Amino acid sequence: MEALPALSWSKSEGQKPAAETAALMLYVALNFMVTTSVDESGQFHAVADGTYVALGEATGLSRALIADGLQRLQGLGLIHPEGSNQKRRYRIAWPQEHRFFKLPCQAIVKDGSITAFKAFNLRSKHELHALKLFIYLAAIRNNNLTYSMASYEKIFERTRIPERDIRRAIGLLIGTGLLEGVDREHSHTRNVNEPNKYYLKGCTALVNTAPTSTSAAASNPAASRQVSTSADLF
Repeated sequence: MEALPALSWSKSEGQKPAAETAALMLYVALNFMVTTSVDESGQFHAVADGTYVALGEATGLSRALIADGLQRLQGLGLIHPEGSNQKRRYRIAWPQEHRFFKLPCQAIVKDGSITAFKAFNLRSKHELHALKLFIYLAAIRNNNLTYSMASYEKIFERTRIPERDIRRAIGLLIGTGLLEGVDREHSHTRNVNEPNKYYLKGCTALVNTAPTSTSAAASNPAASRQVSTSADLF
């Protein structure tokens, strides 16, 4: 998971810290707009037609922040722009050997807008932490379970969110509607605290109840969006 630790509340590549948060907001939005295909050689492709107008409606970001966020994503190698300025498309840099995690499109998008993002003002590191945690929890969830399990130590290791700030990030995700709740369990047999169980908004719709192909998932993006991830991407 290289990209998530690289995003921090500091100036990166000469940009303002808010561009870090904007980048993740745009990354989520672009993945909801993506069209997937497999070419004759078996190469998997994911391309999003994300105009500034559409990205602005989805995220609530200004044109300046959209430009900064897209530049940051390009710098991280997560997207590659294609086409002219008038008809720009973005190729999502999913790895050759990909596996999937799901983002709950239907549960958090209304009329083309990601509702949770309306509460973001991009003035705090805690919003960046919350989005990093959101994407990480989606990435580690077992496809057959409604929840993700992770200790604070593992979250820090994979995202570089300081452990003292993780509780605040969880609170923001719950407050903005990206996270339904957290179960904190204790093992009486081993007398230790188990890793927390995190339930993303719309988690019940994310569980794989039957074998599904990539093409079938792409033909029905309303319920959820399958997003590629691997150690090389995040």
